[in-house]
Amino acid sequence: MILDVMMPRMDGIRACLKIREISNTPIIMLSAKEEDIDKINGLTTGADDYMIKPFNPLELLARVKAQLRRQSLIGNEEFNSLILIKDLVIDKSKHSVKLKGNEISLTPLEFAILVLLASHPGQVFSSEQIYENVWKMPYGFSDNTVMVHIRNLREKLEEFPREPQYIKTVWGVGYKIE
Repeated sequence: MILDVMMPRMDGIRACLKIREISNTPIIMLSAKEEDIDKINGLTTGADDYMIKPFNPLELLARVKAQLRRQSLIGNEEFNSLILIKDLVIDKSKHSVKLKGNEISLTPLEFAILVLLASHPGQVFSSEQIYENVWKMPYGFSDNTVMVHIRNLREKLEEFPREPQYIKTVWGVGYKIE
């Protein structure tokens, strides 16, 4: 990620702090500020590198490649454990869900349904597919188990559960997250 210290709405330092709350994605900070204190401030708030403007675009590209190489060497398990959808942050490794920065308490089955849908944005899953993926059992006959869990998820995630922004119903087919 490349951040400029002087961004509109939220400066790069505050953005970097917010990003570090949820991710270790490599961050390169750009700035016209060249004092040592400015560099130290950028690096101590979580940036992995700091470049002073103006800079050579080829040097920036080389630094981006170096950060990506370093990230692949140490692994990206943490990055892969995060799913971001709109204002929703799902952390599979911590088994946690945050909506607009607030922790949402889900049951293990609700969490598993949410992760299944969020891991495949746009893909429609039938009740049978959700049941077999989450409960790890054959679906059997038509019951309301999945529908009840989807309703409970919507009650916890949606401001207006009857007009969902996250878990959408595809009538006659199933459910999806976009």
